[in-house]
Amino acid sequence: MAISAFDAVSRIAPHARENYREAARQGGPLFEQHGITTPLRMAHSLAQSLHETGGFTILRENMNYSASRLIEIFGVNRHSAAVTASEAVKLGGFPEAIAERVYGLGNPHKARELGNTQPGDGFRYRGNGVLQTTGRGNHRRMGAACGVDLEGNPDLAVAPEHALKPALNEWTANALNTFADKNDIRTITLRINGGLTGFKEREAWFNTVWPLLKSDNQPAEAWESSAADDNVKWLQKALNDLGANPKLVVDGRYGPTTRRAVEAFQAAARLGVDGIAGPVTEAAIKLRLSTTR
Repeated sequence: MAISAFDAVSRIAPHARENYREAARQGGPLFEQHGITTPLRMAHSLAQSLHETGGFTILRENMNYSASRLIEIFGVNRHSAAVTASEAVKLGGFPEAIAERVYGLGNPHKARELGNTQPGDGFRYRGNGVLQTTGRGNHRRMGAACGVDLEGNPDLAVAPEHALKPALNEWTANALNTFADKNDIRTITLRINGGLTGFKEREAWFNTVWPLLKSDNQPAEAWESSAADDNVKWLQKALNDLGANPKLVVDGRYGPTTRRAVEAFQAAARLGVDGIAGPVTEAAIKLRLSTTR
């Protein structure tokens, strides 16, 4: 890699918290342990972490919501907490009470999901660290995986010597090096986030990090350095069979030409046009193929 993770963080996240800066400085052995040893792997790992922490500026979730913001995020038909307008007026500006209402015993369904069993757990185990780990149960699980008592002392999740451990353990548990090698940011995001929330922002972080980390003999575009993906080969061949113009090179790399072909298909099929070949787009391609054949 052209520069270290610490140097990359220093350049692109000038307002990063010192906890995270020091974690990146000390992180070499941990990155090695988890096989994050290539520019592609490091760029994808940092991009996800930078997004989750707002450029390494967020240590703990800020629960100090106004009444209107409470309704917007945790209101009726928006969240299992179903905070009403009258509740929001009373809770607004009181972080501990808000956390207890939406994550703790004030929201029994969410409390069970998060493993919050004691009064005050909602605030004590609010979003924490690089992955914004939330809930007593998740702190216990992450701590066990890392060998750190995060349940007993949640503040350890942002201590420089431990801050990277939960994120890197999740990275390895989800086999994300494999997808980083293929430059598959969609699957990486799904496995970390459970959805595609903030996908564009994660892409933007990656596109900022990659030029700093790539070696001088690597192409400017990350997709050109990626390993071939059999799923992308299928996609390229299928789009060719459906008349992609220009015809795609079936190389298993999801570059801009493939993305434009996906966008063209999505537009023709009256799907949401985002250039991402997700399950809906793949199903539509298969249906169209079965029809034409």
